[in-house]
Amino acid sequence: MAGARLSLRALTYHNEGFTLVEALVAMVIFTLGFSGLYFSYGLSQQVVVEAEKRMHVNLIANQIIETIAAQGQRAANDPLNPFLTPSQYAGSLAACTYSATDDRQKWCTSLNTSVGPFNAASGREMRDVSVINDGTGLIINVSLVTANGSVTAYVTRKLRQL
Repeated sequence: MAGARLSLRALTYHNEGFTLVEALVAMVIFTLGFSGLYFSYGLSQQVVVEAEKRMHVNLIANQIIETIAAQGQRAANDPLNPFLTPSQYAGSLAACTYSATDDRQKWCTSLNTSVGPFNAASGREMRDVSVINDGTGLIINVSLVTANGSVTAYVTRKLRQL
């Protein structure tokens, strides 16, 4: 009887470890999961870069408005007062061709540094500042469209002279 027990134990073998098929299936599942994570990481990086550009464009648009508002505090007969000469603060910021002392040159340079140079080939970018004196105050329109049209900032304010 003792011999029968030994032979039964010898006939049974243990299934320890994984088969090659199980290991391959596990690797395929891991690869699919990891590739999905890698793809979503790439998309999130693009979203972060675009959000950063949007933040810079909004900050520059507000800087433009605040600069014009500060210049509006000058004396009423000062040629740098935007209420007297609004055209001095209006114009395109697509090409930085203004003099070094001109505020528009500073705005244009700041845009180029923060979000990149103007891309005329895309046909979707716009960098314009409009200042209109309507008799009751200044209407300031800042239109900034960058990154091939995906990042935009449209800001309009009305300033009244004190």
